[in-house]
Amino acid sequence: MTKHLTRTTAIACMLGALSASAMAQDLTITFSGLAHQSGTLKLVAYDSAAGFLQQRAWRVAQQQVSDTQPELTLHNVEPGQYSFMVYQDLNGDGRLNRNRFGLPTEPYGFSNNELLAGIPQFPQLAVQITQHNQNLEIRLR
Repeated sequence: MTKHLTRTTAIACMLGALSASAMAQDLTITFSGLAHQSGTLKLVAYDSAAGFLQQRAWRVAQQQVSDTQPELTLHNVEPGQYSFMVYQDLNGDGRLNRNRFGLPTEPYGFSNNELLAGIPQFPQLAVQITQHNQNLEIRLR
């Protein structure tokens, strides 16, 4: 009887793992509005409001810019709500440069292509990922 339960438990665990991975999908993010075909796009993604507030990124990715509409694919994305922020690092210093008033001097953008007056919040930027191989466009300013 113990062997049967152990085997049944193992099969149930394997099926659970397979169904969870079947729900994961690819998310392709296309970037538009680039004024320069150089530098690196730096993307920070959050999967919760708490992570956003604490600046604990769910994923960080980057993509070299070599054409007018680069894209980046995130693999194994579970369905849910996510917020994305991106900037184009033109000078290679690894940070979003700002002027003396705190305004960005390098191109940047957000999911939902929000024009923000102030500090971004998770709900403003949140997008729902539900479809297999979903696409998202982020326009840089």
